[in-house]
Amino acid sequence: MFISCSAEKRILAIPNQGSAVVAGYWTPELGRVDGPIRMQWEQGKVSSLGPLIASMECLKASSQDLPWHSYILMPGFIDAHVHLALDSIDFFQCLRNWQDPAQIEMSIQDALRHYLELGIVAIRDGGDLPGFAWAAKQSLESQEWIGPKVISVREAVNRQGMYGRFLGRGFQNVQDWQQLKEEFFRQGADQLKVVVTGIISFSEYGQVGPVQWSVGELRNLVNSAHERGILVMAHASGEEGISRAIAAGVDSIEHGYYMTSEHLNHLKEREMAWVPTLAPIGNLLKYPSDRYSPHEMHTLNRILNSHLKRIKEAYDMGVRLGIGTDAGAYAVHHGDSFLDEMSWMGDAEIPKNAIYCLATQENARICRLPEYGKLEVGTPLSCLQMQIPKRLGI
Repeated sequence: MFISCSAEKRILAIPNQGSAVVAGYWTPELGRVDGPIRMQWEQGKVSSLGPLIASMECLKASSQDLPWHSYILMPGFIDAHVHLALDSIDFFQCLRNWQDPAQIEMSIQDALRHYLELGIVAIRDGGDLPGFAWAAKQSLESQEWIGPKVISVREAVNRQGMYGRFLGRGFQNVQDWQQLKEEFFRQGADQLKVVVTGIISFSEYGQVGPVQWSVGELRNLVNSAHERGILVMAHASGEEGISRAIAAGVDSIEHGYYMTSEHLNHLKEREMAWVPTLAPIGNLLKYPSDRYSPHEMHTLNRILNSHLKRIKEAYDMGVRLGIGTDAGAYAVHHGDSFLDEMSWMGDAEIPKNAIYCLATQENARICRLPEYGKLEVGTPLSCLQMQIPKRLGI
Protein backbone atom coordinates (compact mmCIF):
# COMPACT_ATOMS: atom_id res chain seq x y z
CA MET A 1 0.00 0.00 0.00
CA PHE A 2 0.99 3.65 -0.39
CA ILE A 3 0.82 6.93 1.50
CA SER A 4 1.38 10.40 0.05
CA CYS A 5 4.44 12.17 1.40
CA SER A 6 3.48 15.58 0.06
CA ALA A 7 6.24 17.11 2.19
CA GLU A 8 8.74 15.68 -0.29
CA LYS A 9 6.44 15.29 -3.30
CA ARG A 10 6.75 11.52 -3.38
CA ILE A 11 4.73 8.40 -2.72
CA LEU A 12 5.87 5.95 -0.03
CA ALA A 13 5.24 2.21 -0.11
CA ILE A 14 4.40 1.05 3.43
CA PRO A 15 3.42 -2.25 5.03
CA ASN A 16 -0.24 -3.03 5.75
CA GLN A 17 0.59 -3.10 9.45
CA GLY A 18 3.03 -0.91 11.34
CA SER A 19 3.63 2.18 13.45
CA ALA A 20 5.30 5.57 13.16
CA VAL A 21 6.17 8.60 15.23
CA VAL A 22 5.08 11.94 13.75
CA ALA A 23 5.51 15.57 14.81
CA GLY A 24 1.76 15.97 15.17
CA TYR A 25 -1.41 15.91 13.17
CA TRP A 26 -4.21 18.11 11.86
CA THR A 27 -7.91 17.35 11.62
CA PRO A 28 -10.89 19.53 10.58
CA GLU A 29 -12.41 19.09 14.03
CA LEU A 30 -9.34 19.65 16.24
CA GLY A 31 -7.07 21.75 14.08
CA ARG A 32 -3.37 21.20 14.69
CA VAL A 33 -2.29 18.87 17.49
CA ASP A 34 1.43 18.94 18.26
CA GLY A 35 3.36 15.81 19.19
CA PRO A 36 5.36 13.73 19.22
CA ILE A 37 2.51 11.42 18.31
CA ARG A 38 2.65 7.68 17.80
CA MET A 39 0.36 6.19 15.19
CA GLN A 40 -0.30 2.51 14.66
CA TRP A 41 -2.16 0.89 11.80
CA GLU A 42 -3.48 -2.54 10.96
CA GLN A 43 -4.79 -3.79 7.62
CA GLY A 44 -3.94 -0.41 6.16
CA LYS A 45 -6.12 1.58 8.61
CA VAL A 46 -5.29 3.72 11.64
CA SER A 47 -5.71 1.63 14.80
CA SER A 48 -4.39 4.10 17.38
CA LEU A 49 -3.19 7.69 17.51
CA GLY A 50 -1.85 9.29 20.68
CA PRO A 51 1.05 10.96 22.53
CA LEU A 52 4.39 9.17 22.61
CA ILE A 53 5.18 8.09 26.18
CA ALA A 54 8.89 8.35 26.86
CA SER A 55 9.43 5.24 28.99
CA MET A 56 12.08 2.56 28.44
CA GLU A 57 9.39 -0.04 27.84
CA CYS A 58 7.67 2.16 25.27
CA LEU A 59 10.92 3.05 23.55
CA LYS A 60 11.79 -0.63 23.25
CA ALA A 61 8.35 -1.46 21.90
CA SER A 62 8.54 1.34 19.39
CA SER A 63 11.93 0.47 17.94
CA GLN A 64 10.23 -0.55 14.72
CA ASP A 65 8.42 2.78 14.34
CA LEU A 66 8.90 4.42 10.96
CA PRO A 67 10.86 7.70 11.42
CA TRP A 68 8.24 10.19 10.32
CA HIS A 69 9.04 12.58 13.17
CA SER A 70 9.58 15.52 10.75
CA TYR A 71 6.02 15.37 9.41
CA ILE A 72 2.54 16.43 10.34
CA LEU A 73 -0.09 13.82 9.47
CA MET A 74 -3.33 15.15 7.97
CA PRO A 75 -6.21 14.12 5.71
CA GLY A 76 -5.29 14.16 2.05
CA PHE A 77 -6.67 16.89 -0.20
CA ILE A 78 -9.50 16.30 -2.65
CA ASP A 79 -9.88 18.21 -5.92
CA ALA A 80 -13.62 18.41 -6.55
CA HIS A 81 -13.47 19.29 -10.26
CA VAL A 82 -10.91 18.11 -12.82
CA HIS A 83 -10.76 16.87 -16.42
CA LEU A 84 -8.09 14.18 -16.66
CA ALA A 85 -8.44 13.90 -20.44
CA LEU A 86 -7.42 17.56 -21.00
CA ASP A 87 -3.82 18.77 -20.82
CA SER A 88 -4.04 22.44 -19.68
CA ILE A 89 -1.96 23.49 -22.70
CA ASP A 90 -3.87 23.33 -25.98
CA PHE A 91 -7.53 22.30 -25.91
CA PHE A 92 -7.96 21.66 -29.63
CA GLN A 93 -4.66 19.82 -30.04
CA CYS A 94 -5.54 17.71 -27.00
CA LEU A 95 -8.85 16.70 -28.61
CA ARG A 96 -6.94 15.67 -31.72
CA ASN A 97 -4.62 13.64 -29.49
CA TRP A 98 -7.64 11.67 -28.30
CA GLN A 99 -7.21 9.72 -31.53
CA ASP A 100 -4.11 8.19 -29.91
CA PRO A 101 -5.45 6.56 -26.71
CA ALA A 102 -2.01 5.27 -25.67
CA GLN A 103 -0.65 8.82 -25.58
CA ILE A 104 -3.61 10.06 -23.52
CA GLU A 105 -3.36 7.14 -21.10
CA MET A 106 0.33 7.86 -20.55
CA SER A 107 -0.40 11.54 -19.83
CA ILE A 108 -3.20 10.61 -17.43
CA GLN A 109 -0.95 8.15 -15.59
CA ASP A 110 1.65 10.87 -15.11
CA ALA A 111 -1.01 13.31 -13.88
CA LEU A 112 -2.45 10.80 -11.43
CA ARG A 113 0.92 10.06 -9.88
CA HIS A 114 1.61 13.80 -9.59
CA TYR A 115 -1.70 14.35 -7.81
CA LEU A 116 -0.78 11.77 -5.18
CA GLU A 117 2.75 13.16 -4.80
CA LEU A 118 1.19 16.52 -3.87
CA GLY A 119 -1.10 15.04 -1.22
CA ILE A 120 -4.23 15.02 -3.39
CA VAL A 121 -5.71 11.62 -2.58
CA ALA A 122 -9.01 11.90 -4.46
CA ILE A 123 -10.35 13.79 -7.46
CA ARG A 124 -13.78 14.22 -9.04
CA ASP A 125 -13.60 14.16 -12.83
CA GLY A 126 -16.16 16.10 -14.89
CA GLY A 127 -16.18 13.75 -17.85
CA ASP A 128 -14.95 13.25 -21.40
CA LEU A 129 -16.76 11.74 -24.35
CA PRO A 130 -14.33 8.83 -25.02
CA GLY A 131 -14.36 7.80 -21.33
CA PHE A 132 -10.65 8.17 -20.62
CA ALA A 133 -11.20 9.23 -17.01
CA TRP A 134 -13.60 6.34 -16.38
CA ALA A 135 -11.01 3.90 -17.76
CA ALA A 136 -8.37 5.50 -15.50
CA LYS A 137 -10.64 4.99 -12.49
CA GLN A 138 -10.87 1.29 -13.32
CA SER A 139 -7.10 0.97 -13.77
CA LEU A 140 -6.60 2.53 -10.33
CA GLU A 141 -9.16 0.29 -8.69
CA SER A 142 -7.52 -2.80 -10.18
CA GLN A 143 -4.17 -1.47 -8.85
CA GLU A 144 -2.64 -1.41 -12.33
CA TRP A 145 -1.97 2.31 -11.86
CA ILE A 146 -0.95 4.39 -8.85
CA GLY A 147 -2.84 7.57 -8.03
CA PRO A 148 -5.72 9.11 -6.11
CA LYS A 149 -9.26 7.82 -5.84
CA VAL A 150 -11.24 8.94 -8.90
CA ILE A 151 -14.91 9.88 -8.76
CA SER A 152 -16.04 10.04 -12.37
CA VAL A 153 -19.22 11.15 -14.13
CA ARG A 154 -18.00 9.11 -17.14
CA GLU A 155 -19.96 11.24 -19.63
CA ALA A 156 -21.75 14.55 -19.13
CA VAL A 157 -25.30 15.33 -20.27
CA ASN A 158 -25.52 18.31 -22.60
CA ARG A 159 -27.97 19.51 -25.26
CA GLN A 160 -26.97 18.22 -28.69
CA GLY A 161 -25.27 20.90 -30.78
CA MET A 162 -24.55 23.14 -27.78
CA TYR A 163 -21.56 23.58 -25.45
CA GLY A 164 -20.12 20.34 -24.10
CA ARG A 165 -19.60 18.23 -27.20
CA PHE A 166 -16.24 17.03 -25.83
CA LEU A 167 -17.93 16.05 -22.55
CA GLY A 168 -20.76 13.90 -23.86
CA ARG A 169 -22.71 12.69 -26.88
CA GLY A 170 -25.48 15.26 -26.40
CA PHE A 171 -29.23 14.70 -26.25
CA GLN A 172 -31.76 16.38 -28.52
CA ASN A 173 -34.39 16.71 -25.79
CA VAL A 174 -35.73 15.01 -22.68
CA GLN A 175 -37.57 12.43 -24.79
CA ASP A 176 -34.23 11.45 -26.31
CA TRP A 177 -32.78 11.22 -22.80
CA GLN A 178 -35.66 9.03 -21.60
CA GLN A 179 -35.06 6.59 -24.42
CA LEU A 180 -31.32 6.34 -23.81
CA LYS A 181 -30.88 6.88 -20.08
CA GLU A 182 -30.81 3.20 -19.13
CA GLU A 183 -27.91 2.61 -21.51
CA PHE A 184 -26.29 5.83 -20.31
CA PHE A 185 -26.27 4.75 -16.67
CA ARG A 186 -25.24 1.17 -17.51
CA GLN A 187 -21.92 2.44 -18.85
CA GLY A 188 -21.15 3.74 -15.35
CA ALA A 189 -21.38 7.00 -13.40
CA ASP A 190 -20.37 7.90 -9.85
CA GLN A 191 -22.20 11.22 -10.26
CA LEU A 192 -24.25 12.79 -13.04
CA LYS A 193 -22.94 15.96 -14.62
CA VAL A 194 -25.46 18.17 -16.40
CA VAL A 195 -24.25 21.01 -18.61
CA VAL A 196 -26.78 23.76 -17.89
CA THR A 197 -25.11 26.68 -19.67
CA GLY A 198 -22.26 27.49 -22.00
CA ILE A 199 -19.02 29.07 -20.80
CA ILE A 200 -18.42 32.68 -19.85
CA SER A 201 -17.16 35.30 -22.26
CA PHE A 202 -13.68 36.72 -21.65
CA SER A 203 -14.44 39.85 -23.66
CA GLU A 204 -17.95 40.83 -22.50
CA TYR A 205 -18.54 41.04 -18.76
CA GLY A 206 -21.73 39.23 -17.75
CA GLN A 207 -22.11 37.30 -20.99
CA VAL A 208 -22.56 33.53 -20.71
CA GLY A 209 -23.28 30.85 -23.31
CA PRO A 210 -27.00 29.99 -23.62
CA VAL A 211 -28.99 27.98 -21.09
CA GLN A 212 -29.56 24.49 -22.47
CA TRP A 213 -32.50 23.15 -20.46
CA SER A 214 -35.75 24.38 -18.92
CA VAL A 215 -36.35 23.86 -15.22
CA GLY A 216 -38.73 21.01 -16.01
CA GLU A 217 -36.20 19.31 -18.26
CA LEU A 218 -33.45 19.71 -15.68
CA ARG A 219 -35.70 18.31 -12.97
CA ASN A 220 -36.27 15.25 -15.15
CA LEU A 221 -32.52 14.74 -15.53
CA VAL A 222 -31.93 15.28 -11.81
CA ASN A 223 -34.66 12.86 -10.81
CA SER A 224 -33.21 10.20 -13.12
CA ALA A 225 -29.98 10.35 -11.10
CA HIS A 226 -31.52 10.73 -7.64
CA GLU A 227 -33.72 7.68 -8.23
CA ARG A 228 -30.48 5.72 -8.57
CA GLY A 229 -28.87 7.34 -5.53
CA ILE A 230 -26.51 9.40 -7.70
CA LEU A 231 -25.58 13.02 -6.93
CA VAL A 232 -25.85 15.68 -9.63
CA MET A 233 -23.23 18.32 -10.40
CA ALA A 234 -24.35 21.18 -12.63
CA HIS A 235 -22.06 23.20 -14.90
CA ALA A 236 -23.83 26.56 -14.63
CA SER A 237 -22.97 30.24 -14.81
CA GLY A 238 -25.08 33.37 -15.24
CA GLU A 239 -28.16 34.38 -13.30
CA GLU A 240 -30.69 32.40 -15.34
CA GLY A 241 -28.68 29.19 -15.62
CA ILE A 242 -27.83 29.08 -11.92
CA SER A 243 -31.46 29.82 -11.00
CA ARG A 244 -32.72 26.93 -13.12
CA ALA A 245 -30.14 24.52 -11.73
CA ILE A 246 -31.09 25.40 -8.16
CA ALA A 247 -34.81 25.12 -8.90
CA ALA A 248 -34.24 21.67 -10.45
CA GLY A 249 -32.65 20.38 -7.23
CA VAL A 250 -29.04 19.69 -8.28
CA ASP A 251 -26.54 18.82 -5.55
CA SER A 252 -23.73 21.18 -6.54
CA ILE A 253 -23.17 24.20 -8.76
CA GLU A 254 -19.89 24.04 -10.66
CA HIS A 255 -18.20 27.32 -11.60
CA GLY A 256 -21.19 29.56 -10.80
CA TYR A 257 -19.79 32.77 -12.29
CA TYR A 258 -22.17 35.70 -11.74
CA MET A 259 -23.70 34.07 -8.67
CA THR A 260 -26.05 36.47 -6.83
CA SER A 261 -26.90 36.98 -3.18
CA GLU A 262 -30.34 35.51 -3.89
CA HIS A 263 -28.71 32.41 -5.31
CA LEU A 264 -26.63 32.08 -2.16
CA ASN A 265 -29.73 32.24 0.01
CA HIS A 266 -31.26 29.39 -1.98
CA LEU A 267 -28.06 27.33 -1.76
CA LYS A 268 -27.99 27.85 1.99
CA GLU A 269 -31.65 26.87 2.41
CA ARG A 270 -31.28 23.71 0.33
CA GLU A 271 -27.78 22.77 1.58
CA MET A 272 -26.45 22.72 -1.97
CA ALA A 273 -22.72 23.04 -2.55
CA TRP A 274 -20.90 25.54 -4.71
CA VAL A 275 -17.55 24.68 -6.35
CA PRO A 276 -16.46 28.11 -7.69
CA THR A 277 -13.30 27.08 -9.66
CA LEU A 278 -11.24 30.26 -9.41
CA ALA A 279 -8.11 28.95 -11.15
CA PRO A 280 -9.47 29.00 -14.74
CA ILE A 281 -9.81 32.78 -14.44
CA GLY A 282 -7.23 33.61 -11.80
CA ASN A 283 -4.39 31.64 -13.35
CA LEU A 284 -4.71 33.56 -16.63
CA LEU A 285 -3.92 36.66 -14.60
CA LYS A 286 -1.34 35.01 -12.35
CA TYR A 287 0.60 33.50 -15.27
CA PRO A 288 0.09 36.09 -18.04
CA SER A 289 0.82 35.42 -21.70
CA ASP A 290 0.08 37.11 -25.01
CA ARG A 291 -2.91 34.80 -25.52
CA TYR A 292 -5.45 37.43 -24.42
CA SER A 293 -5.84 41.10 -25.31
CA PRO A 294 -5.60 43.91 -22.73
CA HIS A 295 -9.39 44.28 -22.92
CA GLU A 296 -9.87 40.57 -22.19
CA MET A 297 -7.42 40.72 -19.30
CA HIS A 298 -9.34 43.67 -17.88
CA THR A 299 -12.59 41.69 -18.17
CA LEU A 300 -11.00 38.65 -16.56
CA ASN A 301 -9.81 40.77 -13.65
CA ARG A 302 -13.30 42.19 -13.22
CA ILE A 303 -14.83 38.69 -13.27
CA LEU A 304 -12.28 37.44 -10.75
CA ASN A 305 -12.84 40.29 -8.30
CA SER A 306 -16.61 39.91 -8.35
CA HIS A 307 -16.27 36.13 -7.96
CA LEU A 308 -13.97 36.53 -4.95
CA LYS A 309 -16.43 38.87 -3.25
CA ARG A 310 -19.31 36.47 -3.79
CA ILE A 311 -17.28 33.56 -2.42
CA LYS A 312 -16.53 35.55 0.74
CA GLU A 313 -20.23 36.33 1.06
CA ALA A 314 -21.02 32.64 0.66
CA TYR A 315 -18.49 31.69 3.33
CA ASP A 316 -19.83 34.28 5.77
CA MET A 317 -23.38 32.98 5.20
CA GLY A 318 -22.37 29.38 5.84
CA VAL A 319 -23.01 28.19 2.28
CA ARG A 320 -21.33 24.89 1.52
CA LEU A 321 -18.19 25.56 -0.54
CA GLY A 322 -15.94 23.10 -2.30
CA ILE A 323 -12.48 23.46 -3.77
CA GLY A 324 -12.20 22.37 -7.38
CA THR A 325 -9.71 23.57 -9.96
CA ASP A 326 -11.17 22.59 -13.35
CA ALA A 327 -7.70 21.16 -13.98
CA GLY A 328 -7.14 20.44 -17.65
CA ALA A 329 -8.44 23.88 -18.62
CA TYR A 330 -5.84 26.23 -20.10
CA ALA A 331 -3.16 27.16 -17.51
CA VAL A 332 -4.85 25.00 -14.87
CA HIS A 333 -2.31 22.22 -14.53
CA HIS A 334 -3.11 18.88 -12.97
CA GLY A 335 -2.07 18.76 -9.34
CA ASP A 336 -0.19 22.06 -9.08
CA SER A 337 -3.32 24.12 -9.72
CA PHE A 338 -4.81 22.83 -6.46
CA LEU A 339 -2.33 24.99 -4.58
CA ASP A 340 -3.34 27.89 -6.84
CA GLU A 341 -7.01 27.27 -6.04
CA MET A 342 -6.37 27.27 -2.30
CA SER A 343 -4.39 30.46 -2.69
CA TRP A 344 -7.26 32.08 -4.60
CA MET A 345 -9.66 31.05 -1.84
CA GLY A 346 -7.30 32.83 0.53
CA ASP A 347 -7.65 35.93 -1.65
CA ALA A 348 -11.38 35.63 -0.98
CA GLU A 349 -10.45 36.22 2.69
CA ILE A 350 -11.30 32.71 3.81
CA PRO A 351 -9.10 31.69 6.78
CA LYS A 352 -6.40 29.13 6.03
CA ASN A 353 -7.74 26.59 8.52
CA ALA A 354 -11.17 26.87 6.89
CA ILE A 355 -9.63 26.36 3.44
CA TYR A 356 -8.06 23.11 4.66
CA CYS A 357 -11.46 22.05 5.99
CA LEU A 358 -13.03 22.70 2.58
CA ALA A 359 -10.21 20.89 0.78
CA THR A 360 -10.65 17.80 2.94
CA GLN A 361 -13.86 17.40 4.94
CA GLU A 362 -16.31 19.32 2.74
CA ASN A 363 -14.88 18.03 -0.52
CA ALA A 364 -15.24 14.49 0.85
CA ARG A 365 -18.92 15.25 1.43
CA ILE A 366 -19.36 16.73 -2.07
CA CYS A 367 -17.70 13.68 -3.61
CA ARG A 368 -19.53 11.31 -1.24
CA LEU A 369 -16.33 9.74 0.10
CA PRO A 370 -17.09 8.86 3.74
CA GLU A 371 -13.60 7.52 4.57
CA TYR A 372 -11.84 10.63 3.24
CA GLY A 373 -11.39 14.13 4.66
CA LYS A 374 -10.73 12.99 8.21
CA LEU A 375 -8.08 11.46 10.45
CA GLU A 376 -9.32 9.08 13.12
CA VAL A 377 -9.18 5.43 14.10
CA GLY A 378 -10.36 3.47 11.08
CA THR A 379 -9.13 5.93 8.44
CA PRO A 380 -7.16 4.22 5.64
CA LEU A 381 -3.61 5.52 5.38
CA SER A 382 -4.17 5.90 1.63
CA CYS A 383 -6.60 8.74 2.50
CA LEU A 384 -3.89 10.68 4.37
CA GLN A 385 -0.83 12.76 3.58
CA MET A 386 2.36 13.70 5.42
CA GLN A 387 3.08 17.42 5.38
CA ILE A 388 5.84 19.63 6.85
CA PRO A 389 4.57 21.58 9.91
CA LYS A 390 5.79 25.01 8.79
CA ARG A 391 4.01 24.67 5.44
CA LEU A 392 0.63 24.36 7.12
CA GLY A 393 0.83 27.89 8.43
CA ILE A 394 -1.83 27.21 11.07
